[in-house]
Amino acid sequence: MARWSPWRRRRATEYREEREAATPPPRQRPFWPWLLLLLLLVLGAIGASWYLANRDETVEAEKVPDVVGLQRETAETRLKDRDFEAEVKRIVSSKPAGTVVTQRPEPGTLYGKRGIVVLAVARDPLRTEVPDVSGLPVGRALARLRAADLQPRAQDVPSREPKGIVLRQLPEAGTEVPKNSPAIVVVSRGPNLATVPQVVGLTVGAATSQITRAGFRSRVARVPSAEPEGTVVAQTPTGGGRALRGTVIRINVSIGPGGGTTTVVTTATSPGSQATVPDIVGQDEATARGTLEGAGFSVQVVARPTSDPNEDGIVLEQRPPGGSRAASGSTVTIFVGKIR
Repeated sequence: MARWSPWRRRRATEYREEREAATPPPRQRPFWPWLLLLLLLVLGAIGASWYLANRDETVEAEKVPDVVGLQRETAETRLKDRDFEAEVKRIVSSKPAGTVVTQRPEPGTLYGKRGIVVLAVARDPLRTEVPDVSGLPVGRALARLRAADLQPRAQDVPSREPKGIVLRQLPEAGTEVPKNSPAIVVVSRGPNLATVPQVVGLTVGAATSQITRAGFRSRVARVPSAEPEGTVVAQTPTGGGRALRGTVIRINVSIGPGGGTTTVVTTATSPGSQATVPDIVGQDEATARGTLEGAGFSVQVVARPTSDPNEDGIVLEQRPPGGSRAASGSTVTIFVGKIR
C-alpha cells in the first residue's frame, strides 16, 4: 500500500479549508415583519375599544333647529324638545328685546344630544345685566359693577371671611335692571374681634360684667382655692388677647379651701337687670343681630316686603325702639326689608 507523503497531506488539508471558506453561512430571516404585525394588532384593539366606548355618542345626534328670530322662551322650548340645552348671553342689538339674534352651533349642524346651544339674545339698550361679583375683592367688584352701568356701594359686616371680600350682592347676579340702578355689595369687615378683659382677682360679679361689656359670654367654674370665696382665680382665654365677639370665656371662681368643682353658665348680665336697646335701624341684618346679641338681647327677625332694592336686607324698624330700656335677655324684634 502506498503511503502519503507529507506534501500530499498538506495539500489535502489546504483544499478542505478552501472549500469550507467558499461555502457561505445560512441567511437569517428578518424580524421587522413580526414587529409590524404586532403594532397593527395593538392599533386595531385600541380602535375597537374607542368605538365601543363612544358608540352611543356617535349615534345619538340630532340636527340643531333654527331658533334665530324667535323669542327666548320659544327658542328654549324648541331646543328642549330636541334634547338640547340653551345657554343665554345678552347682547345689545337693534332687534326687539328678548329676540334670539344668533345661535351657536348654526342651524342644521349635526350635534350630540344634550349638547349646549348658545343663544345671543337682544336686550333692552336701556337695561343692563348685573354681573356676578360674589367672592371678589371689593375694589374689583365695584369696578365690574360700574362697567355694567350700575351705581354700586359697599356695606361692610362682621364675618369670618377675609376682610374686603364680597359676601353677597343685591340685586342678584344675572338680573336685568335699568342702567344706573343702585347695586349693593355686602363686604366682609373681617372677624369681629375684641380684646379679652383681664378679670383674674375680681369678684365673679365684676368679672362677668366686664366680660359682657366687652362682647363676650362667660362660663363659671367654681373650684377650691386659698383665695376668698367668689374671687376669680383663673380665666381661659387669658386677658389681653384678641378673640371673636361672642366667644365663651371660662372663669374659675374660688369656693374656698376644699370642696369639689361645679360649672355653671352665666348670662351676660344679672337676671332682671335693665339695659339700653341699641339703635340698629338702617343696618343690615347680620350687623344688627350681632349688635343686639352683643348687648345681651335675643333677636327675632320679621321679613317686610319692599320694592326698593336699597332696603333689601336692611333693618327698617325695631321693637322696642333704640335708646329705650328693656330687660337683659329679652327679645328685640327687627323688621328686615325683602324685595317682592
